[in-house]
Amino acid sequence: MSTATSETTPDLDNPGRGVRAVTDEEVAHYQEHGWVKLEGFMQPWLVEELLAHAQAKMGSDPLTLSSAAPKDLQPNEFKWYERWDGPTHHDEWIKKVSHSREVATAAARLMGLDAVRFYFDHFFVKVPAEAKGGTETPWHQDFPHHPLDRMGALTMWTPLVECPPEKGTMRFLNGSHQVGSLGRYLNRHDGINLLDENPWVAEKFEASPPLHLKPGDATVHHLGITHYAPPNTTDSPRWVYTTQWLPPAARFTGAPNHRTDGLDLEIDKPLDHPRFPVITV
Repeated sequence: MSTATSETTPDLDNPGRGVRAVTDEEVAHYQEHGWVKLEGFMQPWLVEELLAHAQAKMGSDPLTLSSAAPKDLQPNEFKWYERWDGPTHHDEWIKKVSHSREVATAAARLMGLDAVRFYFDHFFVKVPAEAKGGTETPWHQDFPHHPLDRMGALTMWTPLVECPPEKGTMRFLNGSHQVGSLGRYLNRHDGINLLDENPWVAEKFEASPPLHLKPGDATVHHLGITHYAPPNTTDSPRWVYTTQWLPPAARFTGAPNHRTDGLDLEIDKPLDHPRFPVITV
């Protein structure tokens, strides 16, 4: 499935040049299974610069950047990972990456559209389990945690360091994006995950194999797919950069969400706001 290309000359003013196109085979895999691995999606020079920007803010021994006070660092309440939410809104160079036509085109191709709406980006850092108390990310769907009226959105998940399975790469239940919304299982304090209450999902859909990802590889997953990440049992953090994309017609439900709170979006209308531009490809 890989079409990793030869390395391009670094061009930090145009970081999209460090992103390759997706193939028809990758599009077909994504649409059937709800996820796909893109080998060599980002060039090494682009990965190195993203990592440098993340570590400059979060520290090499990372902590979460506070949503309320973006210059403040704090431990994350949940031990799955430390995080920096919405770096695009605080770093103009990262915005050049997240809003690049090349990344948008990859998202649009996978979704089968000729335009996509940029939604959000994150740095997620799964810290080592033994040294930092990091934990697994429980089986869940992303979609129920978003204020969106329809399925179709996706996340592009790119490791910035080498990630063997023991570092906590994700596992997916192939095709489970087709079953619809099954409820909210993140941010719970009772230890119940999606498969505890819906064991039939694991019986019906086969789990993807453990993935070994190199820096610049990517996995892309549908927000409706059931997925999980084991704890990071290595002695170093798992650094990942993600972007999220919506079908332009998706509408805002009004549910609370840190991505949309305080933006005065209209309920039952598309997310028409400067933070969520539509990019035509």
